[in-house]
Amino acid sequence: MSDTVPFREERRRLDEAGYKLARVSGSHHIFIRAGDKPISIPVHNGKIKRVYQRQIDKALKEGRGGKA
Repeated sequence: MSDTVPFREERRRLDEAGYKLARVSGSHHIFIRAGDKPISIPVHNGKIKRVYQRQIDKALKEGRGGKA
């Protein structure tokens, strides 16, 4: 199993859950949604580490994203 996943797939999941890309600071893509804490995802060469995929999974399952 690879230790990275394509960012475009996770970005699509965040978009579908109502998160918007607020800004990019260096390699960090900051997503926001009204009433929720921001999610910061470092992206390198179009990929993110699995730990950040799990962070997104957790946020979506906890209702921060609505759709799991």
